[in-house]
Amino acid sequence: SKPLLEGYQSGMRTGDKFFATACLTSIVGVIHMTGKHLKGIEEHCQASITQVVELKEEECASGLRMYWQLYLNLMGSSNNTVELSGKAMDEKELVFTPFLHAYFIGVKTIASSLFGRYELGAHLVLEKGDQQFLMMKGGIMHAPLFWFHRCLCMFAMARSNKSKERKYMAQAKRIHKELTNSLKNKNPNVLHCVSLLNAEKAALNQKKYQEDDVRKLYNDAI
Repeated sequence: SKPLLEGYQSGMRTGDKFFATACLTSIVGVIHMTGKHLKGIEEHCQASITQVVELKEEECASGLRMYWQLYLNLMGSSNNTVELSGKAMDEKELVFTPFLHAYFIGVKTIASSLFGRYELGAHLVLEKGDQQFLMMKGGIMHAPLFWFHRCLCMFAMARSNKSKERKYMAQAKRIHKELTNSLKNKNPNVLHCVSLLNAEKAALNQKKYQEDDVRKLYNDAI
């Protein structure tokens, strides 16, 4: 996250508050995606929100609060799981802009996946304005993570809902293909996502004699 820290410092020097706060937000995303301890991420997120609020970039602060509440939920510091309400925010009081709605769908999907609420994660509706922010290429930094968790929800629903298995598998395969193409196009940040999705897909398609192969795919993903 050193380049992002330098970006934040450059933004502050030149008076570009939006660029500075975007870099701060991205630093939280980096330490999230690289698997740091939740407590450390939560503390960093809280401190970043304080700075963003001082810079009066409220939209950015609202987006960060969603992640802060997610971390609190994951740590058991909230009575909620997929509902983003507690110390950091209350989702019922959110006033959405197109950017914030895309952020909300992203964080809500991640929560749904991690807490096993796969049906919710698979059925969160993307509005027209979300698309520009959640594009795999050119969207917000967290977009690939959103698609990864949405794909996990689709695979899980294909496994549990046999009557609609083909529908869920079709959507999961489309997302899986996009992430795989991103990896082929030299995006190393999605390697672990693609590896785990490879295992999920194989587990759904496996024959009995292929169990060892599927197990190896999961072990490789880990």
